[in-house]
Amino acid sequence: MFSHLTRITGTALALLGVLIGGANAAPSSKVEVTDGWIRSMPEGIPAGGYFTLHNGTSQNLTLKGARSSACGMLMLHKSEEMSGMASMSDVALIDIPSGATVKFAPGGYHLMCMDPTSAVKTGNKISVSLEFADGSKTSAEFVVRAPNGH
Repeated sequence: MFSHLTRITGTALALLGVLIGGANAAPSSKVEVTDGWIRSMPEGIPAGGYFTLHNGTSQNLTLKGARSSACGMLMLHKSEEMSGMASMSDVALIDIPSGATVKFAPGGYHLMCMDPTSAVKTGNKISVSLEFADGSKTSAEFVVRAPNGH
């Protein structure tokens, strides 16, 4: 009788462990791009692109570039303020450690869309492909917002 009860209790505890473990499951095991948007600017002015990048893989990644048919050239940039002076510069590589999330936002890392096409118009959506040093890529849709970001 005890052995039968022990098996049932053991099975119940194992099932409970699976259910509890499932509630605390590890985050996605892929690269995720969320909250992508690009600023619509008057003709001839480069447009900034912003998003959140999460590396849900078990490997460190290095972002090395971006592409979009809506931009003549799409570059990685970083804005910084040093000694009260704001500056912006090209960035060749951005390391994204395993499990890390990096926000590309005004005043920090961002994409710079040089020679934006007519597709970069408020309300439109454009496709952006992010390229990593290991040869992998991920694509996401970015919403085009007004110059004020809304």
